[in-house]
Amino acid sequence: MKLSYYTKIKLLLLPYLLGILLLVVIPAAGSFFLAFFHYDGISTPVWAGNLNFILAYTDDLFLLSVRNSLALIILPVPLRVLGMFLTAYLMRGNGKFINWLRAFVYLPTIIPTVAYALAWLWILNPLFGPVNHILSAFGLYAPGWFADPQWAKPALVLMSFWQIGEGFLVSLAALQDIPKELDDASRLDGASTSQVFWRIYLPLMFPILLILAFRDTVVTLHESFATILITTLGGPYYSTFTLPLFIYEKAFDLLSFGTASAAMWIMYLLTGLIILSLYITARQWDVDITDETFVV
Repeated sequence: MKLSYYTKIKLLLLPYLLGILLLVVIPAAGSFFLAFFHYDGISTPVWAGNLNFILAYTDDLFLLSVRNSLALIILPVPLRVLGMFLTAYLMRGNGKFINWLRAFVYLPTIIPTVAYALAWLWILNPLFGPVNHILSAFGLYAPGWFADPQWAKPALVLMSFWQIGEGFLVSLAALQDIPKELDDASRLDGASTSQVFWRIYLPLMFPILLILAFRDTVVTLHESFATILITTLGGPYYSTFTLPLFIYEKAFDLLSFGTASAAMWIMYLLTGLIILSLYITARQWDVDITDETFVV
């Protein structure tokens, strides 16, 4: 039997969809029901109504964790997306040296999270880390980084700037898909390099950058757990205590799985609101992200 093209595509996607169903959808649905029960992992669940949501919301650490999570998103995500785009723009040419630079930019992305976090613990070590040695050599202030409540979040942001490989590749592919004739025609009309960048490349790339911002927001909010757990454990003095750490503490330290589930669904809601606000902002700027009109 000869299968159609779309049937083959669906069959190829089937294992991925099954994985999402078993590892994401079913556990998420289970946690939603668990959010309405008192459950310690051993005893029989007891109905609690919406009490777990109230306990999570009224916990001082919950509000602190939300503020810390947003602090790692609001400014760092746009800067990181801008860094992805500018790096790809500067490396859009051809050449052996450029290819090596591209590999260098992408390399930190494939390093396992634990190894990456341990490496940065050494790089930003206040006593013998290379960064503080360089700063001291130039007579600059050498901060305590992960040991200082004021510098712990900037240290996490600095770490995240080196993991832009995936967004860099997407931006590079999109840049190379822009017809070179547009560049040539604008230069023949007398446009400068900066005008070509601001009037040609940036508007055409904006839908791609918006999608990268969506992705980076979700990844930062949900998957920063391992990095923070290894580098700061949420400290010092709860300065890096984020929402995933709050959920982890409720579930596995205090065995309050109901409250942890309620907090997790609040995190889902928060993620959805951030994505929605980005989408509304994009629509205000007349940016279309559909497949048919993937242009400004």
